[in-house]
Amino acid sequence: MKEYKRQQQNLYKYTLANTNLREEKSTSSNVITVIPARSKVQVIEAEEYWYEVLYNGKRGYIYSDYLSKTKYTWTDVTLRSYPSAESNPVTTIPPKSIVQVLSVNGDWSHVMYNNQEGYIFSYFLSDDGNLPKEYDFKYFYTDMTKFVNDNKIKSPTTNLITTDLKNKLTYIFEKNHDGSWNLLYKWSCTVGKPSTPTIRGTFYVSGRKPYFGSDIYRVKYATRIRGSYYYHSILFNAAGTEIIDDRLGMALSHGCVRLATENAMWIYNNVLDKTTIIIN
Repeated sequence: MKEYKRQQQNLYKYTLANTNLREEKSTSSNVITVIPARSKVQVIEAEEYWYEVLYNGKRGYIYSDYLSKTKYTWTDVTLRSYPSAESNPVTTIPPKSIVQVLSVNGDWSHVMYNNQEGYIFSYFLSDDGNLPKEYDFKYFYTDMTKFVNDNKIKSPTTNLITTDLKNKLTYIFEKNHDGSWNLLYKWSCTVGKPSTPTIRGTFYVSGRKPYFGSDIYRVKYATRIRGSYYYHSILFNAAGTEIIDDRLGMALSHGCVRLATENAMWIYNNVLDKTTIIIN
């Protein structure tokens, strides 16, 4: 099987509280050091529940809930000193910039940007750096083929993936000679629970892993959406020999999109890097 190398710019996150840096992807593994709250760590690798990071020359794992969340600006945004439009500006952030969200307070997000701390009106942030509702979503939840063709969705490859978070369905399309899209598959899927939602927006396949997991679980045929978000199989035990959670059509994941194992394998084996993904 062809191996895919993932290219990703350096990504930094911030700890939300005093956080244990661990030797393994387990809350029972040895603690290398305790990282103070609001510390900057470099992300080496990202998975649904754990991040492999570098901090002060030490390499280890942090549970994802203890790290900031990545968002993108979709327009010029003023970073302010307090969560108020009347507070002093700290700096202006250009469109498509990465910010790390520490917390959300009402309509405002407490963020870090280029080592500067401040507040952004949350409306100006998105998961993909694009204006919300960039497409006409009239048919997204009722006729996905009409949605992709009416909007003339583009993909650099011969495939297109869409995921309907409302109905919990993932669609695979194949490009016709005239550039229109033909529906190949429609699959039930499980998406992120309300506290850890699946990201929304337009993304591009950016690598894959045959499996990942911890001492508790394993998932197979993982295709990266962005960062720690993947399409992957239902849950197996840590050895990958027995299914421990095969539920589909629900909102209960940590943000990834779970599929039946054979469907996750199809994406893993057939959908090329750079393929467009639309999730809403």
